[in-house]
Amino acid sequence: MEQLWSAEALRLHWVLQPSEQPLLKGLPGPKRLVLGYYLKFFQRHARFPNRMDAMPEAVVQFLAEQIEYDGPLPSDVPERSDRRYRRLVSDHLRLRRFDRAASGEFVEWLVVEVLPNAPQVSALDERMTAWFLANRFIRPEQSRLDKLMAQSERQFDHRQYAKISGRLTLAHKHALDALLTTDEAASRFAQLARGPGGASVQAVQDAVARLEMVRAIGLPPHLLEGIHPDHIASLARRAASEDAWDMRRRPEAVRHALLSCFCAIRAAELTDDLGDLVISIIHKISARAESKVIKEYVADFRKAESKDTVLGKIVLAVDGQPEGDIPQVIYPVVPRETIRELAKTYQADTPSFTTRVHHTIRRSYARHYRRVLPVILRALTFRTSSTSAEPLLAALAVLTEPSDRKPQFYAEEEVPIDGVIRPKWRDIVLEVGPGDVVRVNRINYEICVLQTLREKLRTKEIWIEGAKRYCDPDQDLPADFDTRRAHYFDLLDQPQSAAQFVQALRDGMREALSAFDQGFPANRDVKLKARAGGARLSLRPLSPQTDPVGLEDLKAELGRRWPMTSLLDVLKEVDLRTEFTPLFRAAGSRQNLPQEEVSRRLLLALFGIGTNIGLKAIAAGPHKVSYKELLYIRQRFIHKTALQDATRRIADATYRIRSSDIWGDSGTSCASDSTQLASWDQNLMTEWHQRYGGRGVMIYWHVDKQATCVHSQLKQVSSSEVASMIEGVLHHGTDLDIDRQFVDTHGQSVVGFAFCHLLGFDLMPRLRGIAGQKLSRADKQADRRFANIEPICTARPIDWDLIARHYDEMIRLAIALKLRTADAETILRRFTRGQTHPVFSALLELGKAVKTIFLCRYLGNAELRREIHSGLNVIERWNGVNDFIFYGNGNELVSNRRDDHEISVLSLHLLQAAMVYVNTLMIQQVLRERPWREKMTARDMAALNPLPHSHFNPYGVFDLDMDTRLPLEEMRMAA
Repeated sequence: MEQLWSAEALRLHWVLQPSEQPLLKGLPGPKRLVLGYYLKFFQRHARFPNRMDAMPEAVVQFLAEQIEYDGPLPSDVPERSDRRYRRLVSDHLRLRRFDRAASGEFVEWLVVEVLPNAPQVSALDERMTAWFLANRFIRPEQSRLDKLMAQSERQFDHRQYAKISGRLTLAHKHALDALLTTDEAASRFAQLARGPGGASVQAVQDAVARLEMVRAIGLPPHLLEGIHPDHIASLARRAASEDAWDMRRRPEAVRHALLSCFCAIRAAELTDDLGDLVISIIHKISARAESKVIKEYVADFRKAESKDTVLGKIVLAVDGQPEGDIPQVIYPVVPRETIRELAKTYQADTPSFTTRVHHTIRRSYARHYRRVLPVILRALTFRTSSTSAEPLLAALAVLTEPSDRKPQFYAEEEVPIDGVIRPKWRDIVLEVGPGDVVRVNRINYEICVLQTLREKLRTKEIWIEGAKRYCDPDQDLPADFDTRRAHYFDLLDQPQSAAQFVQALRDGMREALSAFDQGFPANRDVKLKARAGGARLSLRPLSPQTDPVGLEDLKAELGRRWPMTSLLDVLKEVDLRTEFTPLFRAAGSRQNLPQEEVSRRLLLALFGIGTNIGLKAIAAGPHKVSYKELLYIRQRFIHKTALQDATRRIADATYRIRSSDIWGDSGTSCASDSTQLASWDQNLMTEWHQRYGGRGVMIYWHVDKQATCVHSQLKQVSSSEVASMIEGVLHHGTDLDIDRQFVDTHGQSVVGFAFCHLLGFDLMPRLRGIAGQKLSRADKQADRRFANIEPICTARPIDWDLIARHYDEMIRLAIALKLRTADAETILRRFTRGQTHPVFSALLELGKAVKTIFLCRYLGNAELRREIHSGLNVIERWNGVNDFIFYGNGNELVSNRRDDHEISVLSLHLLQAAMVYVNTLMIQQVLRERPWREKMTARDMAALNPLPHSHFNPYGVFDLDMDTRLPLEEMRMAA
């Protein structure tokens, strides 16, 4: 239950209806208040409260005003009174007994109506509460509810097994069983479970072989139709957690269903892996070629003596002996070797940079990668929905034609040129042969086709049949948009009328520009400075704030009261208070280990993964758990979905224990930024990035202003930070309602501003290149000129008609992001520089309008700039804790599997979230003491954060005693 209630939420959940007033009639004020609380609490949770002292103050005041009571709240409810209140509410609501028949009805409802939709934990709990309320049952105790959930899940799983197995022919079943055959080598089932390697010839050959292995089974195309993708993924994960021997022991229907889901998922993943390999190899060839050519340029420049010096020597020599011979006059002052170096430099400079790069690419491709890329292209089936990309498909068909020997040149009419070869490559591809006949250099043509393929794959103009991430772009969008148009507009809280949307935005832009223009003379922070290219903005940095000296004393006090607190004990304490380990369910439908032992082993495994020391180091501790037992927990229990649910639960629990008088209002803002972790490089995730200065992967965090992390993502360092930002805001899954998102310069773009506006939250970046920013116009320059900001306004106004014409298409894309029919990275990749799609142009116009409104507010309001800066400072401090926790193996991810990377990052997130939770309790316990509270200044309280970690110890012997607790006060938790 929330500790912080808005006025709207109070009216929604805590209003006593006229029909409920007779229930309270005739009782004294305190009893009316308590009974009213019992009634409304039950109507919200389908159960009665456990502890009256946990009533949120806002709820108490709201109820008291309705019953006209201004006295104190009873400090305790006697057991006899508690039974009476429960009986009165039960009689008033005519509640029924939840007996065996009702249990069967509840289980059948779960199996038929709820579980097929694969709801998340929070959504499932809400639906169950609604069912108990609708059927007038008191929600049973959690232990009984867990048993009923387990029973319903087993029934649902068996129905799924029978459904999938019944769609298979006998030949399919034999082919699936053949995967489990083992000989001296690993089974084909084990081979399929391996992850992709790096961008190498061996990795490509291995991936193609495994994809052909899955295709040879010939699973029916509609085998998994009508089954939720999350259930398919869960069954595939269950299969992947077992070896061939375990799988053979399964009942036939279960075995075939699990293997079918596993193969279906692996087929799509392997197809995506091959698509990634195509993009990665082509990029790798080009990037290495550019790097090599640049090094050659530098080497040539360093080897040759300064041209000005050499030229001066030659001029003086010739001027002194104008009639002399060259060897006698020039060579004595400029040796012949130097002349040769200059000639070589000149010859090196004569070809263009692009030509030299292409020659290097050609050598690399012809000598190495030409063996492997055609293998990938033959294994994939490319499709397009765009007529402009059809020439590329024809070119790919030429490249993949089976032939023992191909000619060195094509005739110009044999292969498509337009739409395939970029203009700057035409001189390299098209050559003049004997008889002045234009011909096509085959190797150069293949290279250009592959580079064009990379671009169109990334933007999905070309898609791959059978892939998931590279699928038909029409599958990314909601298919029922036209029939449910009104519903989708309401979901985004946007008007259905394009004219209304445009007018509201235009009015807002006019108001922002006018306000900034009028306040400009009084704004001492912003100036316009004349430059050669025109006027440029100058923004004065924020004045430094005083140091919060009291925080150092607070950190010292934390170290005195809780010295060297084990980080493992911190994780255990958080589990005992929030019960997040039950969220880790076994991959199988049955589990024989007691939940207490599962939780203990989970804590040990999560600590080993989250600190990066590994399971073997944990197994060496004195807790009598072996490495194999921990590995079993890792394989059967720990997966991405469970870790995300656990981090959400800890984040929500942190919000509930947070005291508003210490931390202030939780707010609705969030900051996001990325950090890099080093990792092994024989995989498709690891990349080298100039900004980070090394190889690795990127973690993208979303952290609120009080350092509670609500979302984390593992990404490639070259991926879009704008897409990561949108993904986290939409799908963090915690109680935080984000309406303002703070980012650094890398987390914003014009298209990003457009999508954020459509999705209903404000993008607020800390802009680095503020001097070059321009303000777009809402109206034509002739219709509206500004007195002060005219020099930094663009000449052309926003094209409002273009936005209105493509309003529905933009909403369709925003809905795809909202409903997660496509991830943000896939959607944003469609809209890159150089695109001429009209929807992209409309998004640019919309983004310019929204960005102009933000810039006016950002430049005109120093407090807003400080708020953004403070929010981003919090996430910088969050990133600073990473190395303290993730200290094992030199802070490097020691795996080449993507799922291992994700588990490591999410486990790190879990440990940091646990540390923030416990630190919140510790700081609140200290600051509840009057001397400490009086010692803290306003600046200290403003800078307070739960990230101090000098009193924690992640090192040493890892002993876990489940019977001991940290010396923390019990928090008053809302029931």
